[in-house]
Amino acid sequence: MGKATKATKRFNRKYLKDELERRRKNKKGQELYKKRELKKSKRGDASGDTDSDQDQATGIDEVDDLADFAASTLGRKENLSKFMEADPENDSDAGNSTDSEDMAALLQEDEDDDDGSDDDADLSSGETGETDEDEDEEDVFKKELEAMKEKDPDFFKYMQQNDPASLKILEQNDEDSDEADSDAEMEADESGDDVASGAEVTVKMLNQWEREIKKDHSIKALKKLLLAFYAASHMDSERNEQSDAPYRIQGMSIFNKTVSTTIRAAPHAFAHHAPVVNGKVQVKGKVRVVQALLKSYMASLLELLRQMSDAAMIQYLIKECERVVVYFRSFARYTRELVKELLRQFGSASADDGVRISSLLALRQLAVGATGDVVDMALKGMYLTYVRHSSVKNMASLTTIQLMRNCGVELYGCDGGASYQHAFVYIRQLAIHLRNSMQLRSKESFRAIYNWQFVNSLAFWTEVLATYCGDRADDQPDLCATLESLVYPLVQIIMGVARLVPTAKYFPLRIHCIGLLLRLSSATGIYVPVLPLAIEILESPEFLGRRPVKSTLKPLPLDAHLKAPKEYEHTRVYLESVLESVFGILADTVAAQSVRIAFPEWVVPATLQLRRWRKRVGKSWTRFSKQLQGLLEKIDQSARLVQQNRTKLDFSPSNLTAANQFMSTTEPNSTPVGTYAASLRKVRAQQRALLLEAEAAE
Repeated sequence: MGKATKATKRFNRKYLKDELERRRKNKKGQELYKKRELKKSKRGDASGDTDSDQDQATGIDEVDDLADFAASTLGRKENLSKFMEADPENDSDAGNSTDSEDMAALLQEDEDDDDGSDDDADLSSGETGETDEDEDEEDVFKKELEAMKEKDPDFFKYMQQNDPASLKILEQNDEDSDEADSDAEMEADESGDDVASGAEVTVKMLNQWEREIKKDHSIKALKKLLLAFYAASHMDSERNEQSDAPYRIQGMSIFNKTVSTTIRAAPHAFAHHAPVVNGKVQVKGKVRVVQALLKSYMASLLELLRQMSDAAMIQYLIKECERVVVYFRSFARYTRELVKELLRQFGSASADDGVRISSLLALRQLAVGATGDVVDMALKGMYLTYVRHSSVKNMASLTTIQLMRNCGVELYGCDGGASYQHAFVYIRQLAIHLRNSMQLRSKESFRAIYNWQFVNSLAFWTEVLATYCGDRADDQPDLCATLESLVYPLVQIIMGVARLVPTAKYFPLRIHCIGLLLRLSSATGIYVPVLPLAIEILESPEFLGRRPVKSTLKPLPLDAHLKAPKEYEHTRVYLESVLESVFGILADTVAAQSVRIAFPEWVVPATLQLRRWRKRVGKSWTRFSKQLQGLLEKIDQSARLVQQNRTKLDFSPSNLTAANQFMSTTEPNSTPVGTYAASLRKVRAQQRALLLEAEAAE
């Protein structure tokens, strides 16, 4: 075994004890985890058929089989299996090394070392500077021999007589410790005054380092600046690791100057020492030195981002991470940590819209061109973060949820194959929950469906499919062709949710589901039978069979409710809110089909039912009877417009291609019923704005 290097001796002296303790705790935790899993498996075997019932309730087995199927359709089974197992919120590999080790690696690298290579190297080839396993085993063996000398001197004496070669390692340890002490004294003498233990950073030092970095591209000045940046980023850290740094930051002015100088100068230096060529980082000079500098900068940047609470500062740091995202991609550990931190900022309750948008842009740039694991982690994390924060508490929260949903939709457009896998698995999971609820028919099973997380999950996938199979189908035709097969199962799930509990109490939920179907149908051009769901509400006993209860309650905003509160049930104010929403849905649905060649015939059954309803209950709902009469008149005008255009055609109904191009240049909103529907949407938007203002005033 060769002589230990100076860096190894320094690591053994300063960090080995903590590293061994960390590994011991990690091993103990793994053993406890295995014991718990063993107990769970034993309890499962003893419970007999309990597991089968649980699988029926959760659908885990089916999702596992589905994962294999979804992967096989696109040939990415390995990535999907990793995606199913990975959790960006709970990644055990992300914490294998600490910021202290990053600083130690930075300190132990020296410009005069001969270990670095002068040739260009690819930084993504792997991390360096780690302690060899053989050297760790040697140190552990030394400790075991020393412990044996104290606890069992007789056996130690026996070893001296029969196997003295094994004990020579202790003598070598004493020699190495003496040599390490002398090396430490020598290094302390060689180091400059600036790197003295706990030296206070000044403006003069920062300006000097910045000049040396920009003028001479000095590695030594960059190292000092990054050590000061490390101290600044750990000023308020719970671990209080600033005491280990060779510099101290005193005062907010020095803190701000250190951060701004580092963020301004470090990327400039990295562009010289580690330029990006064809999307890959190429290191000029010593690979180990530049790697240590990059890792220190990224670790300090992430630590600073974790501690910040000011929205403007968070946005500034996220944009800086976006600038150096190509360097993050070169290190798997920092890539995972960056994804987790961006997702944390994206889902933070205190984050504003600017922070969420900045997090999305950084995530999207990180995912574009990254490996499959990074894309899967970003997509899964984005969806789960959205679902966790999708509970609607008031009208204001709807705006935040809509923004988060739009951000998630944007991210799902960066990789078609991965997006299909995620959409396939999660849509099928929603279907499994719905099937179990329909089979069990219990309050608990209904609660698993009738909640904001489930409904907003449906809204998320509806927006994904409506965007990439409708609004942007021409821009990304491959993604449209991949996702289009998921439209039908999603429509079936939404219709099943709408009809799961067909009572008046859950009219708001049905209205939400109808809105999702209408969005999907109008964007993709795929016909979905929405009118029957809306007319079923009008023909319910609440309108035909009983007289509504008078009430002085405020109008109920259905956008922020899935079911009617108890005090609103059977009241006139609640039913008026329902009628306003239903008539708006009827107008939007008819307007979306008003340029179809079969519109005059398609609308006949609906108009008959609506006229019958107006004749039966029109006197009880005078205002809505007049509104319905206006809608019917606009429908008749639109039908006559389509008939006039059909008289000019010269092809038969069997020519489907020509039939689909009928009135293709006419916008649905320009027809009589389309104009009427647009006016109703404008009124609803004004009412929603007034509600938001009222909530803000309260």
